[in-house]
Amino acid sequence: MGSGIHQVNVHASRSHVWEFIRDMNAWAPLVPGYKEHTIVSDVQSTWKFTLRVGVMSKKVHVKVLVIEWKEPSEVKFILTGINQKFTGKGFFKADEINSSITAMTGCLKIESTSSLAKILESTFDKMVQELTKELTEAVGQTIERGK
Repeated sequence: MGSGIHQVNVHASRSHVWEFIRDMNAWAPLVPGYKEHTIVSDVQSTWKFTLRVGVMSKKVHVKVLVIEWKEPSEVKFILTGINQKFTGKGFFKADEINSSITAMTGCLKIESTSSLAKILESTFDKMVQELTKELTEAVGQTIERGK
């Protein structure tokens, strides 16, 4: 199991952060190694990206299912590997610090059932932590640039 949680202070109102995180088209391209994504419905999409684990890279195709939109502060989702054996869940949460600063938290928990992930467990955990940090920071920076 790999897990990561990361928080950044975004210089934008909580409603502005919410407008961004509630739109998967806005933040899917910010996933490290992003290739493409397809919106299937209001709550389901498929994403393709390349993950780097040490010197190896893996093409990953994942189904993302939003399980909760909690306006104005949180989106929760579950992940299912399409071409790799893994499941996971995550969220983005926006907590208002004041009218112009929002604490945004990104969280990912991914469990791989592949034999390779079991062998590389510590590397896998570090990779999920880095992925969470990079995605959360990219979302925060993009929100700040776009306001």
